[in-house]
Amino acid sequence: MTTKLELHLTKVTFDRWNVLEGVDPMANLKGIDSKNDTADMKSYPSSCKVQHDWDKLAKEADEIDDRDPLNKLFQDIYGKAPDETKKAMIKSFTESNGTVLSTNWNEVGAKPVEMQPPDGMEYKNYEI
Repeated sequence: MTTKLELHLTKVTFDRWNVLEGVDPMANLKGIDSKNDTADMKSYPSSCKVQHDWDKLAKEADEIDDRDPLNKLFQDIYGKAPDETKKAMIKSFTESNGTVLSTNWNEVGAKPVEMQPPDGMEYKNYEI
């Protein structure tokens, strides 16, 4: 009877290993010095001619989230809410075309949610 053990480990540093086993572990290591090697490690396979740095985009998205406290408040409310509250929020926001956000499922679940544009504005239905 054989046993197969599969390990997935991540490196702590971006050192390039020339050999898997060696007498002196520091003798066979080559550090990455150039920025080109680091850029190659961050590139993702793509058929697109323009290369995107997705790590940079994710960092910018996190910074935007940190600067918008109202968005963070709604995310916290939705994230910590029970299922009925989540259903009410989705239904009210969707049926009202983004003009109403309710957390009361008893009120929202009983009837369709009507659109309520902000004061001084009116809704116009544009047909193509």
